[in-house]
Amino acid sequence: MKVLINTTNLVIGGAIQVSTSFLEALKNHHNNEYHIFLSQKIIEQIDEKSFQKNFVFYHFSTSPASLIRGREVRKKLSYLELKIKPDIVFTVFGPSYWQPRSLHITGFADGWCYTPNSIAFNKLSIRRKIKSKFLIAIKNKLIKKSDYLIVETETAKKNIFKYLHYPLEKIFVVGNTFHQSYLNQPIKKGNKKNEVFKLLVLSAFYPHKNLEIINDVVEILKVKSKVKFEFCLTIPNNSFEKYFKKSDYIKNIGPQTIVDCKVLYERTNALFLPTLLETFTANYPEAMIMKVPILTSDLDFARELCDDAALYFDPMSPEDIASKIIELHGNEILQKQLVERGELMIQQFETADSRTAKYLSIFKDILKN
Repeated sequence: MKVLINTTNLVIGGAIQVSTSFLEALKNHHNNEYHIFLSQKIIEQIDEKSFQKNFVFYHFSTSPASLIRGREVRKKLSYLELKIKPDIVFTVFGPSYWQPRSLHITGFADGWCYTPNSIAFNKLSIRRKIKSKFLIAIKNKLIKKSDYLIVETETAKKNIFKYLHYPLEKIFVVGNTFHQSYLNQPIKKGNKKNEVFKLLVLSAFYPHKNLEIINDVVEILKVKSKVKFEFCLTIPNNSFEKYFKKSDYIKNIGPQTIVDCKVLYERTNALFLPTLLETFTANYPEAMIMKVPILTSDLDFARELCDDAALYFDPMSPEDIASKIIELHGNEILQKQLVERGELMIQQFETADSRTAKYLSIFKDILKN
């Protein structure tokens, strides 16, 4: 099977990590010929010399979505596709902003595009909301040109069928995973039994992450509990200084590496995610494998990923959030139950190898049919 893998449109975010993980796992599948179109960010993340002879790499410094040079890039992509003559083109995350002539499968994980009624839109200004809706319309028009889609959850599949009217039988579900480094080393027990109950907020700063609600939660916790709580954020300092009140209940340590994140889990009492919109977040399985209780939003994506291994709250209610934090702190049996359920739940998540094997199996099945 000759597979063309397209990452030229990927310039930021978790898609970079998923793509590099996928490419590394392909090393274990020697029977195929891989032609990899790399974005600049992916080029920086992989060592091409470590790949076998059945891999051929092509470098692209500009995205096909570029308003200035996008047309030039798209012409080059089409020229190379014609020269390679692949059996299948796989865009790891779309839209691709380029229309291949070959059979085209696209990964799709932009929750904004298929969750039009999400409360996350309420966090946007009118101007930003209008711009967002315009961009979503363009993305959805482009994504529907794909022959098949691969998504990360059943919730995403259901919503794409419902709101984009994309054929259900052409949508495949392959779950995402956590970074495999979490499997390689034993968990060290940090100092969790102290006077401060620590809540890890492992998140970038975006409107849909709903992090500003922490300011209101802190004020309620101060009134309703004598316990000292500490929210540990991992966002850029300029965002922290702009959006968060000065408080000894809130601290920011800035963006972290994967290695640093593991240490943070070892030292925290609970993972806290008040997010309003996700398709998948690696934080959930990471917390499960690190044996950390999860406090998160009572929304469909979280329920699908965590099931009964999380304590849920209304993400728009500071009162309910504070109440659930106090409940978790005061109930060690509940903490233990959540951890135990997480250990069972983690077995349902993919690994990098199993995810890659499922991708390839889908490609082969589609070609057969």
